[in-house]
Amino acid sequence: MTDYLAKPAFVVGEIDEDLNLSLPPTSGEEYIKRVVIEAQKCADIVVADIDRKHFGKPTIDVEPLSGCMEAPPWLGPSLDWQLYQVSDFSNIRLYISQLKNEIQSLKRKWKRPKIDMPSIDDEKGWIKFCSSNDKEKTRIAPTLDIIFCLNHPEVEQILEYLVEHIETLEKIEYELGQWIYALLVVLQMPLTPDTCSCLRSLARTCSIMRAKSKKLEIHEIGALNLFICLVARYFRQLDLADP
Repeated sequence: MTDYLAKPAFVVGEIDEDLNLSLPPTSGEEYIKRVVIEAQKCADIVVADIDRKHFGKPTIDVEPLSGCMEAPPWLGPSLDWQLYQVSDFSNIRLYISQLKNEIQSLKRKWKRPKIDMPSIDDEKGWIKFCSSNDKEKTRIAPTLDIIFCLNHPEVEQILEYLVEHIETLEKIEYELGQWIYALLVVLQMPLTPDTCSCLRSLARTCSIMRAKSKKLEIHEIGALNLFICLVARYFRQLDLADP
C-alpha cells in the first residue's frame, strides 16, 4: 500500500531546474514541472516562531485528575486480600447473571415487587431511597428483586447519582455502600466512557476518605478498600490499584 502511494500521479519527464519561473507556463506539463520545482524548495518540516507574549492567561484553572491517594501503611490492603475480593465478586456476578437468565427463560419464577421507586430522573429521590433515614423510614435495602427491576441504563444512572453524592460526604454510609456494591454486581461490561469515569471517581473518593480516616471504623476502612480494589482490579482501572 505504501509503495503504491509513493508512485507519481503524473509522468512529467526530466525537469529543467533553470526553468524561468517568472514567465507563464506554456503547457500543462510545464505547469506540473513548476509545481515540482516549487515543492522541492519547501522544507520537509516547518516550525512556527510563536511569540507567547500575545497569549492571554487562562480564565479558569484546570487541574488534571490524579490517581488514587496512597493509603497509609497501616490501612492499605494486602495483595492476597485484593485477589480474594476480586474472585469472590466475580463469583457473585456469575451467580446473579445465571439467576437473571433463568428468570428471562422462565426457568425460575419471579414476581415484580410492589415497591414505589423514584423516577429515574429524580436524583434526590434515589439518594433518599438508597440512604439511611431513620425518621421517615424510607431507606430500602438492595434486594435481588429490586435490582432485577432496573434495566442497565438505570443501573448506570443510579450509580452515578450515588457516586456524586458520596463525593460530598466524609464516609460512605452502610446503606449506600450496600447499594453501590449491588449496582456494581449487575453492571455490564464493557464499560461506557461515562460509567468508566464514574467508577474512577468512586475509587478516588474512597482513597481520599481513607487518607483522612481519623474517625472511621475498621469496617468502614474495609469498604473503602473494597471499592478501590474492585474498580482497579476487576473493572481494569489498574493505575488506581493499591500495591
